[in-house]
Amino acid sequence: MKEYDLQMAWKLAVLAGKSLQTTNGESLEIIFPGYGPSALGGPDFTFAKIKIDDTVWIGSLEVHIHSSLWYTHKHDKDDKYNNVILHVVWEKDVDVKSSSGEVIPCLQLKDYMSASWFEHIDQKIFSSPNIPCGNLIHLVSEVTWQSQLDTVLIERVERRVAEVQSLYHQCHCDWDETLYRLTTRYMGKKINNECMEQLAISIPYKIILKQASSLLDLEALLFGQAGFLDEESVDEYTEELKRRFLFLSHKYQLKKIYNLRMQWQYKGLRPAGFPERHLAQWAYLLHTKGRLVSWAVDTEIGQLNRERHSTSEYWKTHYRLGKESRVTYGENRQWNNLLLINALIPFRIAYKKNTEQSETAVFIEVYDVLAAEKNHVVTLFERHNHRAFSAGDTQAMLELYNNYCNYKKCLSCKIGHVILKQEGLL
Repeated sequence: MKEYDLQMAWKLAVLAGKSLQTTNGESLEIIFPGYGPSALGGPDFTFAKIKIDDTVWIGSLEVHIHSSLWYTHKHDKDDKYNNVILHVVWEKDVDVKSSSGEVIPCLQLKDYMSASWFEHIDQKIFSSPNIPCGNLIHLVSEVTWQSQLDTVLIERVERRVAEVQSLYHQCHCDWDETLYRLTTRYMGKKINNECMEQLAISIPYKIILKQASSLLDLEALLFGQAGFLDEESVDEYTEELKRRFLFLSHKYQLKKIYNLRMQWQYKGLRPAGFPERHLAQWAYLLHTKGRLVSWAVDTEIGQLNRERHSTSEYWKTHYRLGKESRVTYGENRQWNNLLLINALIPFRIAYKKNTEQSETAVFIEVYDVLAAEKNHVVTLFERHNHRAFSAGDTQAMLELYNNYCNYKKCLSCKIGHVILKQEGLL
C-alpha cells in the first residue's frame, strides 16, 4: 500500500455515507473531500469541509500511512500545515500537533477499509502490462477517453510552458537566448538532448547572431565546441572548420566543455540521425532564419509545419566528418515535426501568455494542425483500439502513459475511475 492509494481513496469519497469517528471517539462526517492531491507542496488536500460532532470545519487535510510520518516530514515545524483540520492515516501510531501546538483530529482508515480493497484494484483490475487497465479499457466510452486526453494534454502543455518560463528566468529574461537554448536541446534525438543543451550554454546566442551570415563559421563553432574537431583532420572541409574554430574560439574566449566529445550517443541511431548531422541542420537553420523569436512567433503554424530544413552541401553526402554516405540525405520532415512539438510551440505559448496574458487552453488547438507522431506508446494505445489522429492525441497519450500508466495512478484518471465504477469498487 502506498500513500498515493490512500489519497485517491479519500479523493474518490470511498468512505462517503459511512458512520465515521475520529480516533478520539468524535463523530465525523465528510461533506467535501477537498481539492487535491496537491503536487505543489503543502497539505495534500485544500478547502475540505468536514463536520466533527456539531462543528463544521473548512481547511486542509494531510494523508499518511502512519501518523508518525507527520514528524518525519517535519510538518510540525511548517506553518503551512497549521490549517490542517484532519489527519487521514491508515494507522495511528502517535498523536500529532501542528507547529502552533494544536492537537489535530485523526481518522484511522483501517477501521473502515480493508487492505484487500487496494490489492484487488492492483492485482485483478489494473494488472495488464504496460497499460494497467488494458484488459478493460475497451469498455470505456469514447467520450470518457477523449475527456481524459483533453485533460492530460493541457497538463503536458502547461508543464512544458512552465519549463520554458523557468528557462526564461535562467536566461535573465532574454527571450532570444531562451528560444536558442530550447531549440538547440531538441535538435537531435532524445538521448543527446543534454549534450545539445550544454553546447548551447557554451556559445551564447549573441555570438551566434554575429556569425550568422557565414554558414561555415556557424558549423565551426558548433562542431568545435561539441568536440568533433579535437581529432586529426580527415579532409579539407574538416581542416577549414578547425582553422575557423581556432580563430573564433580565441576571439570570443569560448570555454571548452570538459569531455563533451565522449558524451555523444550513437546507440540505436541510424546515420541520418547521428549528432553531427543534427548539428549541421541546426547550423543551417541558424544561418537562414535570422532572429529566431520572430520566426517562431510570427510564422503561421501551418507554414512552420510545411518547412523543410536542409544542410550545407557537405552534409548532404556525409553522416560523420570524413565519412561519406552511399545515399544523398534530403530534408527531414520528422525532425521538423519533433522540433515544433517539443520546442517551438511550447515557446510560442509561453511567449504569448507572457505578452497577452492568455490561458494555455486557448493555444491547445495548434497541436491539431500537426500529424500524429509514431512511437511505441502510440502503438500500445492503438492496439487497444484508440487511434491517434493528430499530434494533440499523441502528446496526450505520452502524458497519460508516462505520468499515469507508468505509476498506476488509475484512481486519478477518468478512465480508471469509470472502470472502477463498472467493476463495483466505487
